[in-house]
Order: sequence, then structure tokens, then C-alpha cells
Amino acid sequence: MRRTDRPGYLSRNRKSGRAHYWNPQRAIKGAPETFTTKRLADDLSDKEIAAECRRLTEDLRKKLAKPHRPEVEYNGTIESLVDLFRTDTTSSFHTVKHSTRVRDYGPSLRIISKNVGKRRVDKLQASDFRRWYAEWRLRGHRRAAGIIKLLRLILTYGAGERLHGCREARDILGGMRFEQPPARRIAMTYEQCRAIVLKSAELGHPSVGFVEALKFETALRRIDVIGEWVPDGDGPFRWRGLTVGQISKSQIMTLTTSKTGAEVSRDLTLYPLVQLALENYRIPDVGPVVIDENTGKPYWENRYTTKFRAIRDAAGVPADVWSMDTRAGAVTETVDATGSLDSGRDLATHSTVQMTAKYNRGDGLEKSRVIALARVERRNKQA
Repeated sequence: MRRTDRPGYLSRNRKSGRAHYWNPQRAIKGAPETFTTKRLADDLSDKEIAAECRRLTEDLRKKLAKPHRPEVEYNGTIESLVDLFRTDTTSSFHTVKHSTRVRDYGPSLRIISKNVGKRRVDKLQASDFRRWYAEWRLRGHRRAAGIIKLLRLILTYGAGERLHGCREARDILGGMRFEQPPARRIAMTYEQCRAIVLKSAELGHPSVGFVEALKFETALRRIDVIGEWVPDGDGPFRWRGLTVGQISKSQIMTLTTSKTGAEVSRDLTLYPLVQLALENYRIPDVGPVVIDENTGKPYWENRYTTKFRAIRDAAGVPADVWSMDTRAGAVTETVDATGSLDSGRDLATHSTVQMTAKYNRGDGLEKSRVIALARVERRNKQA
């Protein structure tokens, strides 16, 4: 029976003892999922646990009672619109994953505020957007396309809030088309991944080789392997991701993917690169599967990419091969080996073969060979 003196309380048995938690959705019905579960200190007494649950619940109640609109005024400039977009908890800035906010939204919003933040929204013209795009493209085609896309999103937010000038500017930008960057054609190869696995072990960072091997063999996204650190309400960050409990003693790995929610099971004993990586990387007994050798904790994404680049360069793998290309390598190898986009879709848990085609970086040679051999075999049978 739930105790009324400790709203939101939960507990779980751990090997180290009983762990105590406060769950905001359990404390207040309908509390947004942006408020996440907090673990309470292990040394709290029964009375202190109840008091802490009441305190956290009361703080949450006060936050929910406040208007969603932050104390930021819209003064007609792009900079003030960006500030509102950042701080208004109802904007789409707060619905995307934390990693997306940090990696994609944050840098682009800073560029917008710094470069064009003083401009008045109600004075914007198509020529402004064309000029800005050309200037941003000098820093990179993908970056320019990403900033324009985000600018559309910000103006749409402002139009929805009926902020002066936003609807007109949104309509102008919405009717414009910009040259999009070409689809990425790089895919990591088996030989490149193997070189990274071996070099990571040589340099004393076998976790990187394990991550890349697991991604290459299973086509999992990096976030599903290394996990991610996310804000824990107003408190410190907490980690969530692949844990040891999701890999059985017989090395059957099961998880739910972070992007699509697909249920995935993989037999790690069937993947040679994973087995090669496990010769040097030891999976912990409990907790997160992947640990940064430098900190003894799960990776922060930016620290992982920095270490990956150093190991990639030391392994002699071209600099235009990124960690994100491992997944494309997995799909490409699968499609080439089977001659089937459906096989690549199943491996990568894509919802459509159209998405799989974007990840397939091959030129179709192997697929055409499979088809040619099948046609010849059919003719021989008919002869």
C-alpha cells in the first residue's frame, strides 16, 4: 500500500542493498516527463526519506503552478525570439533529446544570435535569408542547411505564439528553397573497423574498439551503445543506456532502441569483430556496459568522439570516416552480401526501405552480381 507521507516514493532491491527513489509522475498525476526520477541518498533514515519526498513534491507543485512562459520579453529582435524559444518549456526545444539540444540546436542558436540576433523580425526580407545562407555556407554546407532549418522552426514557434512579425517572416522563409548538401556517401569498411579495434587496444582504450565493433556488427546507433547523460530535473545529470543486465551469460544482448523503440536481440558470439574487441575490453560485472577508461564512468558523447578521432587517425583510417559512418558500413555490407535492402532494413530496424537506402553507401555492384548470377542460374534450369 502506498504511504501518503512520502509522495512519489519508489524503492528497488540492489546487490548493494535497497535503493530509494522519488518519481515525479508518481508524486503528482500528469507531471510532465521532462521531470525525471531522482535517487535518494542511501544513508537516509525512514523519517528523512519521507521528508525528502514531501520536499521534492512541494517544489514540483510550485514549478507546475507557474506560467510556462519564462521571464523573457520579446522585443521584436531575432535574439529575443531565440531566448524565448530556449526558455519556453512548451517550445519544441524542450521536446527533442538532450543530446540533440546540445549537439545540434545549441551551436546553431548561438550562431543565429551572434550573427543576426539584432535584426528586427518584422523587417526581414527574402534577400536577408539568401545572404545569410550564403555566408553560413562558407562555414560548411551542412551547417548552413541546419541553421536555416532551425530558423524556420524558431519563426514557426513565434508565429504560433502570435509574436509580432513572426508569421510574415515564417511565410517568406517557408516559400524559399535552398540547395541541400549532398547525401553522405562515406561508409566505414570492415578493414577500417578492425584497424580501429586493434589500435584502440594498443593505445589502452579498448572501449572505443568495442563500441565501433558492436555498431558495425549490429548496426546499432552510438547512443544505444554508450548511452547518454541527461539532466535530472534541477539536479545533476544522470546516465541512461545499455547495461550489463541486458547481456546474458551466453552473450545474447537485448534492448529497445532509443529512436524508434524497436525491440532488438543480437547474439554477440556470432560477430567476429565484437569477439576480437572483447579480447581486450572487459565488460563490467554490473552497471553500464561501456566505460571511459579515463574517468571510470560512461562516456559523454563529445569525449567519445574526441577519443575516436585520435584512435582513427592513429589507425591510419581516413579523416573523412566518422564514427557515425559505422552504422552505414553495417547496412552497406549487409545489402551487398544479401542483395536485399530488406535485410539491411531489418538489421538497422528502419521503418522503411527508403531510409535503409539512405544508409546504403554502396554503388550496387555486389547487388547486381547477385542478381546476375540468379538470372543465369534460372536460365540454366530452363535450358
